Amino acid sequence: MVKIKTTNILYENEPVEWSISQVFDQQKYDELIGVTYSVSPKFVNQYLEGFKQAMLVVGIPEGTIQAATNDELIKATIKYANKQVIKKEPLKFFGNLKSPLKQEVLDHKIEMKVPQAGYSIHSKFYLLKNSQTSETRVIVGSANLSKQAFDNKFNQFEEVLVYDNSSLYDVLYQHYLQDMGPLLTDYFPPELFKVVKQKKKDDQNLPPDDQLVSATIFNDQEVVDIQRSAISTTVDDLKNGVSLGILPENTGELINQIQDEKSFGNQKYQDKKENQKAEKLSYEISNDMVSNRNKKHMIATQPTVKKRLVKHLKLRKSEKVDETIAERTSLIFEESTIDLLRKRSGLFAPDTVNQKKAIPYGKYASKEQIKTALGTINHLLKNYERFTIKYTNDYGSRVYEAILYAFTAPFISVLRHHAGSEEEQKDVPQFLFVGGTANSGKSSLLRIISRMTTVHDSDNDFMDYATILPEGTHNKKSQTIQQLANWLQESNVYPLLIDEIPSEFFSKSNYGENLVVNTTNTVDSQQENYPAFIGTTNSDGYTLPERARRRSYYLKNDKVFDDKYKQESVVAYNQILDEVNNTLFKDFVLRFAERIADEDQQWNYYENSGKVDFLHVTREIFKSYYDLVDEPLPIFFPEHRYDDSQESSQEKWRKLFLGSSNEYFKYNRATDTLIFKISTLDENASRFGEGRPSKIYRDALSPKVINGNAEGVDVELDAPAFFKWINVKNPYASKNPFKKLFSKKE
Repeated sequence: MVKIKTTNILYENEPVEWSISQVFDQQKYDELIGVTYSVSPKFVNQYLEGFKQAMLVVGIPEGTIQAATNDELIKATIKYANKQVIKKEPLKFFGNLKSPLKQEVLDHKIEMKVPQAGYSIHSKFYLLKNSQTSETRVIVGSANLSKQAFDNKFNQFEEVLVYDNSSLYDVLYQHYLQDMGPLLTDYFPPELFKVVKQKKKDDQNLPPDDQLVSATIFNDQEVVDIQRSAISTTVDDLKNGVSLGILPENTGELINQIQDEKSFGNQKYQDKKENQKAEKLSYEISNDMVSNRNKKHMIATQPTVKKRLVKHLKLRKSEKVDETIAERTSLIFEESTIDLLRKRSGLFAPDTVNQKKAIPYGKYASKEQIKTALGTINHLLKNYERFTIKYTNDYGSRVYEAILYAFTAPFISVLRHHAGSEEEQKDVPQFLFVGGTANSGKSSLLRIISRMTTVHDSDNDFMDYATILPEGTHNKKSQTIQQLANWLQESNVYPLLIDEIPSEFFSKSNYGENLVVNTTNTVDSQQENYPAFIGTTNSDGYTLPERARRRSYYLKNDKVFDDKYKQESVVAYNQILDEVNNTLFKDFVLRFAERIADEDQQWNYYENSGKVDFLHVTREIFKSYYDLVDEPLPIFFPEHRYDDSQESSQEKWRKLFLGSSNEYFKYNRATDTLIFKISTLDENASRFGEGRPSKIYRDALSPKVINGNAEGVDVELDAPAFFKWINVKNPYASKNPFKKLFSKKE
């Protein structure tokens, strides 16, 4: 293959083969002024740490802005600045810096500036200087501060011209100082420095590096304060720009036009929900920047803007429906703080002594500890084998699958973010329902899962659905759903563990169906991280319509414990409860963080069912545990995701057809269909409305077996497809061998 040099580096007009470190020679120079179109925190971490003083001026890497004329540029840059704030880009950039560089930002040894609204920078030049000898270097060309721009491995042509001690240095320095300087504003909002310094002060007993890591974990109030501070700074810059003559006097009128021009139909990111939401909010915030008294489009004062921003930049933390509700276990995830060298998983838990302190969560376990933890899981499954009626290894796999989901739960938002499309996101369920009949041990399993994944030993095991809100609460049922919805949209990634979910949760659309659908449709566009839901229910009570089933995961846990072993099984269970701890879970979160940090990690693994096996990475980690302790994979280890919701629905209709309701199925040989009078299911029902049996069975039907829709008194079923679905031999199939030649295909 022909070797092509894409990055053309010239030193004093002669080609050279220089690395990035040679171009930005920190052995020779200790000061840097970099004017660039774009820069990544990864590049800063790798190549700019050694400078004693660095000033980075960063343009706006968005093509639509580069193409805008002056008036349009004012509007475009204001929208862009607002979107940067809404999407928390400055916070993310700061969070992705290494700890020493974060400190240099706080000490203003590294500064980042951006052009204020109304201006754009596309220049690319870098000025290096030795503060002791006054030697200088000028780097000009087309390259941004990215590894891609300087690396010949990428098929991207760049020109990099390097001159030492050239008069060009003074010319460009004056251009930067006189022409660009008055138009620059801080990239990091002032409130960011205030918040981080206060958090460091609160964590003063921690080592310096840990203070900085902890200080990067912003709570919801701090995020809102920083965002409002950033918008307020933009407003001040606009007012100053007009007063200094840098911006035209009609700037207020131009900003006012932003709200009138909002249109999403032609946006290139139409299908990107996060960008679409940010764009919409950017329009609304832009409208708040202007006061239109007497039809004069004046830029509003900072206090006025701050007051208006309250309705747009709100806290993500949920309010409690009732003040008596206990606090949930807290676990916060910040991907930018993953540090494998320092054994940081990106998860943080409150300190048991000082709840305001965020303590890194996760610790690698020894080989012996891992072996002991796997032995506890094996002990648990052996008890199921000994004490449950009709136990199978496939049933045991479902118990293990619930454990795998619980271990993965803090990272459910990560998995959903890595899903390629909206359809693939639906294959990564935020909800797990474990269905078990009475005496099947579902509450006991939930308690063990809770102990395995606990943050602090003092944490409660789980919540009982009926007691989430106290008795006497007004509209308790609907308010319970509201409280669950609030929790599920928090940034607290510790899973909700809920026991004994009632059947009406599944049968009433304004309860479970809406909770599942609405939550999973909104969380990804509203926030970065959020918790999973793990709940137990009566297996017969679980029925959700197709759109909610698609977004949830159901595992059957319906083998009852044999009463004749009751005393023995209770003793055995208590022994396991004494054995269980979170040692393996704390190790697991670090190993999962390794996968997140691996840029080559594949996340979407498809199964024969066409769905993504969202637990594939977790399965691989657990398989590595067995390899590590030199033990074979147990026969009950789950190798794939299950589809018990489908099987549960099939079982409902199989029993219905084979049972006493058989007489209400009428076969039409001409159309090869079954007509079922579904209203008969409600004749002896004690409940009406949405909880009636007919709705439960309608929701359980697969769309593949219905002709038309499932509404109405009678439901028409495709007979061959229906019998194949419920796994019952078609009693209406012709026994005439010649008939098959003329019958329609299934």
